[in-house]
Amino acid sequence: MDEKNTPYIYIAVFAVAFLVALAAYSPTVRSQTSSSTFIIGYGGTPFDTFNPFTTYTVVSTMSTLDVYDYLVRYNSTFSPVVPDLAYKWEVFPNNSAAEFWLVRNATWSDGVPVTAQDVIYSFEVANNSASRLQPQVSIITSIQAPNNYTVIFHYHPTVLFMAYTAAAVPIVPEHVWIKYVPNPSNSTALTDYQDYPLVSSGPFEVTNYVQGQYIELTANPNYFYVSMRPHIQHIIVQFFKDTNSMVEALEAGQIDAVAPTILPSQVKTLEGYPNIRVVVEPGEEFWYIAVNVYPYGHGNPTLKDIHVRQALAHAINYTELAQVVWQGYATPAGGLLPVGNKFYDPNLTPYQFNLTLANQILNDAGYKMGPNGVRVSPSGIPLSYTLYVINEAPEEVEAANIIAGWWSEIGVKATVDAVDAGTLASIIWPNFTQDFDLWDWFTSPALPTLLDVFLSNQTETGTSDSGYNNSAYDALYGQMITATNYTTVYKDAYELQQMLYQDLPYIMLYYVKSIEAYNSQAFTGYFDNMTGGPFSDVNWYTFIDLQPASSPQSSSTTVQQSSSTSSVSTQSSSSSSPQASSSSTSSAPSPSTTSSGAISTPLIAGVVVLVVIVVLVVVALSLRRRPTT
Repeated sequence: MDEKNTPYIYIAVFAVAFLVALAAYSPTVRSQTSSSTFIIGYGGTPFDTFNPFTTYTVVSTMSTLDVYDYLVRYNSTFSPVVPDLAYKWEVFPNNSAAEFWLVRNATWSDGVPVTAQDVIYSFEVANNSASRLQPQVSIITSIQAPNNYTVIFHYHPTVLFMAYTAAAVPIVPEHVWIKYVPNPSNSTALTDYQDYPLVSSGPFEVTNYVQGQYIELTANPNYFYVSMRPHIQHIIVQFFKDTNSMVEALEAGQIDAVAPTILPSQVKTLEGYPNIRVVVEPGEEFWYIAVNVYPYGHGNPTLKDIHVRQALAHAINYTELAQVVWQGYATPAGGLLPVGNKFYDPNLTPYQFNLTLANQILNDAGYKMGPNGVRVSPSGIPLSYTLYVINEAPEEVEAANIIAGWWSEIGVKATVDAVDAGTLASIIWPNFTQDFDLWDWFTSPALPTLLDVFLSNQTETGTSDSGYNNSAYDALYGQMITATNYTTVYKDAYELQQMLYQDLPYIMLYYVKSIEAYNSQAFTGYFDNMTGGPFSDVNWYTFIDLQPASSPQSSSTTVQQSSSTSSVSTQSSSSSSPQASSSSTSSAPSPSTTSSGAISTPLIAGVVVLVVIVVLVVVALSLRRRPTT
């Protein structure tokens, strides 16, 4: 080897070695995408609308939980509430007024500031007769804005205002919405508006939506709470028609997580993967059979007879059904609110499975057995029904067929018809042409909110699928939401559940645990320890805390909102505000308008390689000039 070329050979070797190391270290385009984009599969009831006031699906709420801001939010234990757009508030001693101070640097994604007028408009829209949130804001008597960043609510005295009302309403941009819903009380305009493209103020923005395929969320780099700015750039909520294809995508590494639940048969398979974590938490979900009892409905009229409903309820083996379908991940249901709900009533147990009793009830009520094995009413109407069930849940189609078999033993014919959620909704609303629907609800763990589904006016909102109409129930519900102490709230919530248990607009089947799964090696920051699991429609922590597992901050969480409560005596600065005395005040860390950034690791590595090569060249040149000895 020629000695004068040796330095250059060393240079070449070192340079190639460093470049190879850099290439090995630097992420590929695909891995860069995967490290900044979190993909969650969703296999439940399909997405319906971005309009937060009219949606009835969990995927819609979950996808936009960190897109819209609220005045306040629940904390991880659902008590107390913590700041959001309101960084401070006072609830006055008579529990009939509250004053909120808004952050001053929140902006909509189009650059317009968020102000008190947006808050007022949002609560007015929430009070629309077509809004699913109408029962929760019906207690408000007036809203005032003494300036752009202060809002004062007056309401019927209640202990529930902060959790039940203030934390319930997403704040939408008045300057955008008023073009489509100029009158907040116009139910037709509200129902027609799909709210897309979205203008929002939260930690994420909706940047793309392909119907039936996916929603793309992109981090808002200017979010007003710096500590809550997301660590990942994109979240994609990918829709699946069934859990099998969704779980297969997780196994193949095509997605990073699955929600809102997977089947028991899939748990053991996923637990066999070292990079997949299965999370089981108390659930928000329950399955039921809604019975069409609407006075103006067009289903089989025999279902309006309580004796028929009682017989049907006694002709289901709830323990066996829960075990066969959910294999230990569901509990037979009694009352409406599930075990994970604070207002769950343990005294309400499932109806006893007793076919002899069920037959006797129908015999005593005059329903005689026909020659074809189907009973007929005293007026000659056969007990022949259609039992609708959503085809997105094959395990519940199985449940429906099992139930139909039991019912046949008491002279009731139930034809199971599995349809998609959209078709089922059109069968139910607005004309109530169905007999039964086997469906599910997810309910907030913190509140007895789902009890409002049975208010007489909820047939108009596309919420009530039974058409239950009971003025005594309506009155008791009104009493509950205006209770001034929690003892009364619990008492009324239990009594309302007892009324439903006796009247049977729903035949409750089982409460289902939350079973979700995710790739634990690709991302960290999952907020598991919460009723409903890490991807529920009330868990707003997970998407904010998520970060690539390779991130140097991946061992820490970043949501730092907190609230402190103190007793103070103040005079309100607004002349229209009631005098505050011993009011409850809560505040968050002051929002900042500064932003933080980081130099990419590949760029640093590239600079290091360049410096090393330059140094080697200098050394080589000096060696070349050095005289030989």
